[in-house]
Amino acid sequence: MTNHDFVAISEKIQRFHRYNPLLSQYKIRFSDETILKEIENFIKLLKIDKNNAKETAQHISELFIEYTIPFAILIEDLEIIKDYLIRNVCTEEDESEDVVDFFNALKNYAGYFFLKHDVEHFEAVESGHFKEKLLYSIHNKWQHWLIDAIKNENMEEFPLTDGDSCPFLFALDYPESKMICHELNICDYLKKTHHKLHELAITFAYLFIRQHYKSAYIVFYQIKEYNEKLLNLVSILYFNAQINRHQTFKNYLYHQTFHQNKLYVAIFDIFSMKEINKLHTPKVGDKVIELVGETLNSVYLENQGSMVYTKGISGDFYILFENCSLESIKKIEHAFDETLKKMLAKSPHLPKFIVKKAFLKLDEPLIIEKDEMAVIFSYLKKKLKENGTVQYLISSDEQKKMTEWVNDYYWQITKLKEAMEKGKVEIFLQPISYMERIDRTYAFEVLARIEENGNFIPAGAFIDLFIEMKMVSKLDFLVLDRILYHSEMIRSITGKLFINVSASTLLDSNYIDKLIEAIRGPLIGTEIIVELTEQELLESLGLIIRLNQEHGIIFAIDDFGTGYSSLQTVIQLAEEGVIRYLKIDGSLTQSFENSLSTQRILKIISEMSQSLNLETIIEFVETENQCYELATYNIDYGQGYHLGKPQSIPELEKRTKANLYSI
Repeated sequence: MTNHDFVAISEKIQRFHRYNPLLSQYKIRFSDETILKEIENFIKLLKIDKNNAKETAQHISELFIEYTIPFAILIEDLEIIKDYLIRNVCTEEDESEDVVDFFNALKNYAGYFFLKHDVEHFEAVESGHFKEKLLYSIHNKWQHWLIDAIKNENMEEFPLTDGDSCPFLFALDYPESKMICHELNICDYLKKTHHKLHELAITFAYLFIRQHYKSAYIVFYQIKEYNEKLLNLVSILYFNAQINRHQTFKNYLYHQTFHQNKLYVAIFDIFSMKEINKLHTPKVGDKVIELVGETLNSVYLENQGSMVYTKGISGDFYILFENCSLESIKKIEHAFDETLKKMLAKSPHLPKFIVKKAFLKLDEPLIIEKDEMAVIFSYLKKKLKENGTVQYLISSDEQKKMTEWVNDYYWQITKLKEAMEKGKVEIFLQPISYMERIDRTYAFEVLARIEENGNFIPAGAFIDLFIEMKMVSKLDFLVLDRILYHSEMIRSITGKLFINVSASTLLDSNYIDKLIEAIRGPLIGTEIIVELTEQELLESLGLIIRLNQEHGIIFAIDDFGTGYSSLQTVIQLAEEGVIRYLKIDGSLTQSFENSLSTQRILKIISEMSQSLNLETIIEFVETENQCYELATYNIDYGQGYHLGKPQSIPELEKRTKANLYSI
């Protein structure tokens, strides 16, 4: 070749780089004088020798890789050089054939070096903690098999299977996979992408083994694109399910009741999480939940083909078993118990606890709506409270019993909503009496009642429903409305009134404004004491102190004595005058007569209260003997059916006027 040829070829390549509209985004990089100079030097040193094609290809490939220029551009540049040589330099047909053979070999080996570079710098698509999930881990293993086989140039290391034989496809039929695919309805698309990858991998292997590197590299590039699509899609599926896994689980359970004949739904519930939190700290409770979750997950990993689970709100886990025999389920339960026992042995700092379990067989589609699936879990929780640590609800009429319970459950919800909407809430007052003179009343506690057909049902019977329906604050507002309605009669009955208010309601400035307005207006002269449970008070500490400092509201700790609180905090609140009363939990009243431990607890509470100038009220006083015994503990006041049952305000006003109560 002459200098004229070198210049002509360089100009053709330069024009291709600069003016091809498809390459406009690379314009600056490709028009760089350095790369053009390197290509020009390559042309000048070019020797048409097929035996030298691999070495020549390595040199030009490394140059293009260094400047991150795509493989397709190199192929086009080589094509430009080849075409020019054939048209303008070769004088004989044999020379043209040698040029064609050489450049075909050159392009083929260029594919080899680009492939080796991409494989050496291959980075698997990572997706945080989702990489441990089943679909992700199976495919991740597959892609690493392929990469390692290419690196070692031994495709026999790579399992050449069609899509139908791949574990990934089988895993798509596992409950977890169906659950996450069902939510976005893209199982079919995932299968097609997976099959396409296997087809491409088989094609790649065929080409690579036969040293068709150029074509193999082009196929490998497609594999990378489909691989990234698949793994990104899987990650999106897991993420979508994870952000609201509880709802995703319920939706899938609802769907499966119409498509599976053999289903079991189960609850694993840490017995008495409230007590664990009370007796220790929330952090300890969290550790217990975490340990149970890890135990369940370890069992799940061994049984992914037949089960899927989700964590509930607090200490409860819900499980769905598909195409699984009762015998297999019992083995899984046993494995869970054994694993938990071993894990607890490694965590001696955690309190002792048990996990109650209930299994319900579902033989037919449910008659409830998708959004109401949580009621099944409520039913199982109720069954756990009845008896035993393990229940298998598998008889033919168990689902019928659940259906009846569900119907009753929703009837209650309907009635409650109706009562709340129509304001069918009334208040009764229960006396709090002096323990030294039980015939004298110190104060009254306001108790909410739901009116139904002329009867009044204690709101406490529905408190879990109120919480679940997020209607506790609504109830608090209605109770305050009834207090204001009866304010004149209340003032004639008592000068002290204890009312229960949820911490969430106290966060509502409208409620606080209404309460303060009532205290300074219709209820003036009546001291209002707000009752909060230990947990609510301690979790809303800043709010409680502010309400006391800004508005002078006095608080009583309800259900005191089960050990939840930090005593240091109670002492601080007592010294600052934020709390004035401790209401001793009624469970202590029920057990103290036969329990030395309870007697010691009562004595400690009494002595501590006296030292802090706190007044004590003990609940659930129901017998004369309890009154007699409790009097020896220096407890100030008592409350319970033996001292006085809740009564309507009109009844109490009549009795007050008749001097039946000494206020």
